[in-house]
Amino acid sequence: METRKEKPMIALSRPLAAAVLAGASCVAHATGPGPFGNLSGQTVSIGSSFAPGVAFNDVYVFDLASFSSVAGTAVTLELDLPVSPGTEFRIADFAIAFYDASNTLIAQDVATAPDDYTLSLSAMLPAATGYRFVVSGNVTGTLGGSYGGVLAAAPVPEPETWAMLLAGLGLTGWFARHGRKAGAA
Repeated sequence: METRKEKPMIALSRPLAAAVLAGASCVAHATGPGPFGNLSGQTVSIGSSFAPGVAFNDVYVFDLASFSSVAGTAVTLELDLPVSPGTEFRIADFAIAFYDASNTLIAQDVATAPDDYTLSLSAMLPAATGYRFVVSGNVTGTLGGSYGGVLAAAPVPEPETWAMLLAGLGLTGWFARHGRKAGAA
C-alpha cells in the first residue's frame, strides 16, 4: 500500500519538474539586467528567476539614437500545486517603469490585483542616453518566482522626413494630373 501512495507523488513530481525546467529554459534565452547600448530599431527579450524571499529591482539601461516609440512588457506566472502548502511560484508587488538618466519617472505600470500578471507601458522618447527600464517585485512563492518580457524601440520619422514624403506625394499627384490633361488634348 505504501508504494501506491508514493506513485501519485512521483507521478505529480515529474510534471512539476518538467514545468520548472520548461520555465527555466524560457528565461534562459532572455537577457538579464544590464546595459543594452543603442536600442533604436531593436527588440530584446528580458527576464530573471529568483529564490524565495527575494526583493528585486532589475534595471535594463538603454540608449536611443533617434526619437523613438519605446514599449516594455513583463509577465509573471503564479503556480500553486496541491501537493504542498502555499503558492510555489509567485511575485508580489510586481511593477515596471521607464526612467531617464536623471532618474525622472517617465511611465510606470503596477500590478493592482493578485491576478494581475501582465504589465505593459509605452512612451515616445527623444534621442538620449541612460534610459532605464526597471522591473521590481517581491518573491513570495515557496519555491521562488520569475518574470519574462520584451523591451522594444521603433524609430519615429523626423518632421523633415514627413515633409519630404508629403512633397513627393504632392509632386506625384501634380504630374499624374498634368499627364492626363496633356493626353486629353
